[in-house]
Amino acid sequence: MSQRLTADLIVTGAAQLVTMAKSERVPRIGPELRELSIVRDGSFAVANGRIIAVGSRDHVFAAVSASAQTRKLDVAGGVIIPGFVDCHTHTVFAEYRLDEYEWRVAGTPYAEIAARGGGIAKSVEHLRATPQSTLLERTRQRVYSAIRHGTTTIEIKSGYGLSLEHELKQLRVVRQLRDELPIQVVATFLGAHAIPPEARSDREGYVQALIHEMIPAVAAEGLAEFNDVFCEVGAFSREETERILRSGQRAGLKARIHADELTDTGGAELAATVGAVSADHLKKTNDQGIDRMAKAGVFGVLLPGTSFGLPSLDFAPALKMVEAGVRLALASDFNPGSSTSESMPMMTSIACSHMRLSPAEALSMATYNPAFVLGRENEVGSIEIGKRADFLVLDGQDYREVMNHFGVNPVARVFVSGREWDRTERHRE
Repeated sequence: MSQRLTADLIVTGAAQLVTMAKSERVPRIGPELRELSIVRDGSFAVANGRIIAVGSRDHVFAAVSASAQTRKLDVAGGVIIPGFVDCHTHTVFAEYRLDEYEWRVAGTPYAEIAARGGGIAKSVEHLRATPQSTLLERTRQRVYSAIRHGTTTIEIKSGYGLSLEHELKQLRVVRQLRDELPIQVVATFLGAHAIPPEARSDREGYVQALIHEMIPAVAAEGLAEFNDVFCEVGAFSREETERILRSGQRAGLKARIHADELTDTGGAELAATVGAVSADHLKKTNDQGIDRMAKAGVFGVLLPGTSFGLPSLDFAPALKMVEAGVRLALASDFNPGSSTSESMPMMTSIACSHMRLSPAEALSMATYNPAFVLGRENEVGSIEIGKRADFLVLDGQDYREVMNHFGVNPVARVFVSGREWDRTERHRE
């Protein structure tokens, strides 16, 4: 008989232990999105930051050993879910675009806001004027807030530098946070977020700089895993997007696309053509694009906070995508202009209220599925043996309260690799 592992932590008493476990480690699609693998009166054990047993209390205590040093956590009828995986954010920025917010809620059209110098260009101006040390501290505080709201894995993009110097500045901030924080931090290069003001008379020159200078520099320094492009009227054409993405792929960066957000540019179909990991936004994607994504296994990353924040209340056709069998994830798109919230619980609430997703579908898309988007499916996204013990204890009696009780933080306690994250921004030993 094999020797039982000794647990560092044993968690008991969960009225709902939402494990998100799946017999095969593949993304959930269609009806599978509603299968949460909930264990009633559930327990699990952790050793060295990893889950070593999951099931009923009796099963867990029979499967592991306890020592005098083993910590016991009885959640007394509470709810436990995996930590949120936020797979699309723009968290490194200098400041919020508050003037633009006032204009927007007063009904000022986007074109007029842009003409006033708003939008991405304003964030570029802010970021270029901000020292890296200041960016680091501001971003650190935002990530702390995301953790308090239950995010234990976060992707962060560049895209507000739009020059080699300032894109590298953003990505170095991400790298420093990745090295200092216990959560998983994943970096994406988004130098192709917009044409910078100084290059508006020479679009091709900027595309060439992306391909021949910026992508090679990012790859050489190991600053990003993904290369993203904003494929949109006024940003980058489909042809430019493909060139930039394929350049990134040659350099070892996996492709992602901001696709079909404002107009149907064929971005979803392009994502399938180039073998992108994901196409994100997708408010204007047509049926052919949805079908191509489903067949190619491209993830659709839906960003309800952006529609809510603009406020356009024009959302991606989530139910149509579910029915078509598209792999789907939800993310915050946290940024200084259109989606100014780092709260993944709020994103799931908006997705249910406005996209008509069920609470179970929204939770699958905010935990289990986005782990695949980031290539972390063997590490996070569910409470299963071998994975990191990243989990949340909710302030409620049912996981559906996350979506139903909106506008508050439903997360009572956050655990990262089996250790509690203190709400005062310290990581408890």
